[in-house]
Amino acid sequence: MGRLALPQRPDTVSHVERKFQVFVSSTYTDLVAERQEVMQALLEMDCLPAGMEMFPAADEDQWTLIKEVIDECDYYIVIVGGRYGSVSAEGVSYTEMEYDYAVASDIPVLGFVHGNPDDIPAGKSELGKEAREKLDAFRAKVMTRMVKRYASPTELGSVVSRGLNRAIKRNPQPGWVRGDQAMTPEVRTQIAELKAALADAKREKAEDEAAARAKPTELNLEYEHGADQVTFEFHLDGWESSRGRSIDMTAELTYEWDEVIEVLGPFMIEEAPEPSLRERWDSHMFNDTQRLDDWPKLRSNDTASITDNSWGAIIVQLRALGVIAVGDKKRTPSDKSIYWKLTPAGDEYVVKLRAKRREEESEDPAIEEAPVA
Repeated sequence: MGRLALPQRPDTVSHVERKFQVFVSSTYTDLVAERQEVMQALLEMDCLPAGMEMFPAADEDQWTLIKEVIDECDYYIVIVGGRYGSVSAEGVSYTEMEYDYAVASDIPVLGFVHGNPDDIPAGKSELGKEAREKLDAFRAKVMTRMVKRYASPTELGSVVSRGLNRAIKRNPQPGWVRGDQAMTPEVRTQIAELKAALADAKREKAEDEAAARAKPTELNLEYEHGADQVTFEFHLDGWESSRGRSIDMTAELTYEWDEVIEVLGPFMIEEAPEPSLRERWDSHMFNDTQRLDDWPKLRSNDTASITDNSWGAIIVQLRALGVIAVGDKKRTPSDKSIYWKLTPAGDEYVVKLRAKRREEESEDPAIEEAPVA
């Protein structure tokens, strides 16, 4: 069974079978018959009794466990008879410690005291003066709250049933339900609402992250840009037909950063996968090698491939400048590529680099102003 905090309105929970766990606290050897009647009464009410029967001996090591069990209970019952009971190192009985803990934990407490303590047999009463004084003080403490009196074990079982029924109506607790009964229509509605709220939160978070990635709206000009130059290393793989030899070499080319942005930028107006951007740059470098007189003449199917370090330098620099950001569109699970897109500042910068301004029209010297009449 699982513990479930159900709504407390009777109209929403009447169809759910709840069981309440009740802790029964008392001395033991003098109240064996009374405890049996109480346990039987609780079982007949479909409650789950818990108490000292679970703990073979009362000692300091078990006090932590006792508190944990009380914490899991919905109601607490204390029975005061003719004995104070075994005490802790501080001289307080375990029954009184349990009572104080339940009160401090705001668990509904039901107290039951013997109505005629003088009639309790001597064998079930405290004989020592100190123990009797402690018992009297404890009984007085319990009676400061609402209590019921009993005179016999049978009567105790009856008053416990009536008292607990009244407490359940006046102070309903979550109780326990079977796992297969926990999913009430109300709980399903709550779960659906929580799922919807979670989906909204995830969507808002994604939008915030997307907005953050789309920034900045201005470039960070503290980093190299514009006409600042950078040298990239690349690998040539091909065939030099004029000399009849293969080419497998590493070389370098130097560019201005504006040229890098001008070449790659238009492909990132919409998000572009990194492999495609890299192929675009490789093609640009290959064409540059063909235009240089001191370079081998390669065939069209030969390749120039930028090294990983040099490509990484491009990505890092454009990100540092605020030109590009990671794409945020949803992809298929099989698409493992990183996508890049222009930031608003990057988009504006690319437009300025690539767009052509209209030249100003010069005046035609053949056109003269008409004479004023």
